[in-house]
Amino acid sequence: MADYYMPRPAQHRSQESSMYRPTKAEDWEPYRDIIAQLYTTMKLKDVMLEMQMIHHFKATEKQYKTQLKKWNLDTKYIKASEYMAMIKTKRQRESENPPKQTRFTLRGRTVDPKDITRFEKRALKKGMIKPEDQLYDQEPIEDLKFDTPSPEPSHYHSYVQPSAQYTY
Repeated sequence: MADYYMPRPAQHRSQESSMYRPTKAEDWEPYRDIIAQLYTTMKLKDVMLEMQMIHHFKATEKQYKTQLKKWNLDTKYIKASEYMAMIKTKRQRESENPPKQTRFTLRGRTVDPKDITRFEKRALKKGMIKPEDQLYDQEPIEDLKFDTPSPEPSHYHSYVQPSAQYTY
């Protein structure tokens, strides 16, 4: 425990000073492909740690988020505004006669209905929306598509007539 309060050895301080800290947008460009590749499979915190440890590139979380947004790489997670647009569409289609089921695709990926329901429950609990809200003021989302899923085939209706012909 006494070691905890001791100053760090000189090698750690020199390693810290050899870190590259970006100050302008051009500083990020040499690292763009590496960051993009890492971010497809890792969480942002892990990307930041790897960039710091392996590439000696150190930036704040806010700087990373800003760059990811500029590079259009901030598409990994569904944003609250995107969920709100899905809830709006879902509620409108459920209020039709007859009600319609809705399947959403965002940026080419199908959105799990359980995720939408979970977000809606949290938004209701936090007071972000009300059960009766139709969310008219919700902006459309560019990469959001929806359709009506085809009904699941039922094993009760899968009987096929025999094709053999009978002669009497």
